[in-house]
Amino acid sequence: MKKGKKIISLGIALLAVIFGLINQNMNSDQYRVVRVVDGDTLILDIDNKEERVRLIGVDTPESVHPDASKNVKAGKIASDFTKSRLEGEYVELEFDVQERDRYGRILAYVWHEGEMFNKLLLKEGYAQVATFPPNVKYVEEFTQLEKEAREAKRGLWAELSYEPTIEEKTEGKYKASKNSDKYHLSDYTHPGEISPENLIWFDSKEEAEAKGYKPCGICFKE
Repeated sequence: MKKGKKIISLGIALLAVIFGLINQNMNSDQYRVVRVVDGDTLILDIDNKEERVRLIGVDTPESVHPDASKNVKAGKIASDFTKSRLEGEYVELEFDVQERDRYGRILAYVWHEGEMFNKLLLKEGYAQVATFPPNVKYVEEFTQLEKEAREAKRGLWAELSYEPTIEEKTEGKYKASKNSDKYHLSDYTHPGEISPENLIWFDSKEEAEAKGYKPCGICFKE
């Protein structure tokens, strides 16, 4: 009888160790949100180092821009929303093609309690879609979420009649698709012509490349 109790005790102890290891493994890729900079930018503690993380595919109004004239009430509202949900919490990161931008910021889809926060911002109406190829994994879903939030007048769409702050050109020397990472000459034609809703324009090669686009191999043959 005593032997049976010892076996049971050993079994319980072994299970406790196994569950402890599983739990440790599950939390190994979670990072604490040290501070919310604004609606779409966080400071995370990653390996005892504070890293700035920019949420991919979304853009919230300015609230901490060095030029105070660019900060708006909508930015404070969006920032407060993100703070209320994430500050001090633990999150997981999902990456796309690029892990960092040219400013050294980590680019990520941020997950909190099983939900992608990038999507939540769009769904609740506190952000608009801002796509920068090649990081376009969820662009179609993001676009639909923003459309639904606009139509339902959620978040900023209702409170401040918020309109996009990113001005889209209607012409230029070069053009590209929101769903691609290549830019083309303005007279580019192809069987897979860019649809009007995905068409974006640039005035220079430098502008296109600053947004993450690369020259088309057909348009720019050496």
